[in-house]
Amino acid sequence: MASKIQPKQANAPRTLIGWQGVRFTLPAEWNITGFSMERDNGYLKVDSPGTMFVQIKWSSPNVRKPITLGDWIVRLWRLFRPAPPGEEKIPDIRQMLESFLKQTEKQARKEKKPFESKIKPETIEANGERIAHHFTWSGQGQGQGKIWYCKTCRRVVIAQVVGQKKDHLADIASEMFGSLCDHPQEGWATWALYDMVAGVPEDFSLKSQKLMSGYLKLEFERRAERIVIERWGLANVVRKKFSLEEWLDTTYPTHSTRSEKQAAIVQEHAGWIAHGRVRSPLDWMRAMRDALFSLRPATRYAVCVWECEETNKIYGIQVWHNVRTKGLLEEVMARCECH
Repeated sequence: MASKIQPKQANAPRTLIGWQGVRFTLPAEWNITGFSMERDNGYLKVDSPGTMFVQIKWSSPNVRKPITLGDWIVRLWRLFRPAPPGEEKIPDIRQMLESFLKQTEKQARKEKKPFESKIKPETIEANGERIAHHFTWSGQGQGQGKIWYCKTCRRVVIAQVVGQKKDHLADIASEMFGSLCDHPQEGWATWALYDMVAGVPEDFSLKSQKLMSGYLKLEFERRAERIVIERWGLANVVRKKFSLEEWLDTTYPTHSTRSEKQAAIVQEHAGWIAHGRVRSPLDWMRAMRDALFSLRPATRYAVCVWECEETNKIYGIQVWHNVRTKGLLEEVMARCECH
């Protein structure tokens, strides 16, 4: 996800990258080329127009695994023999980094390249939120990065900028680490790629994606509720002789009995918004199935579309929600940037 932004104290445009709660900025024209769908354990790769790239991996060592019969027995035993309270278990990030560098060295040895690495002493960052080690290496190329454990999101993150000797890795690494955040802020996660920036509530999980040259789609779920964000390129060609209202009716024709449809201003552009109740039998069945335990079926539907003339793109947002989350579409709209 990449969106061009203009920092307050910089002349050159920057690219905002956001994926699974991780977000940071890089120079213009850097784009995501590899990613995982997992929130707790995953990776992200961002390529430059040249020979450099950014690689980020994260894991959640303290995330609970599925409970087994043995776990239940232990829990019952602890009811009668409670353990004394203890401090948070901090992973050994230096050992994890050394293992990572050994794998990098092994690859360099296969290419018959000499390998050197350096790990700097542990540092405490972000007012005690992070425990970190900076590192550098050279061999089959060169890398400059950092590994840390975040006490807020309880993830171990290892991030590095990789390139060749001619590349200015230090400048890129300084910018990336200076802007990097590894978890959502104020309950909202930023998803940013290919000139699109969207904000989604952090408890929605990414379920599917389509990333093509002329079309992007991200689908998120929270029990029975869903958010779908789409973007079409070459709006002047795609829409042709359709008005934007006709585009709305043609692209999203069957999901609800609309009780309200009106023109609106979305991100400073003319657009259309519609609200209604779910009418598709498939959506009704899905809503009832997914709401069995929450008793809150997502029987409300809302959609909006707008065209961004500056980027020649059409944006669409669909939301399936329950009666208690009225206004979800408007909140997502307010956090979706198009130019």
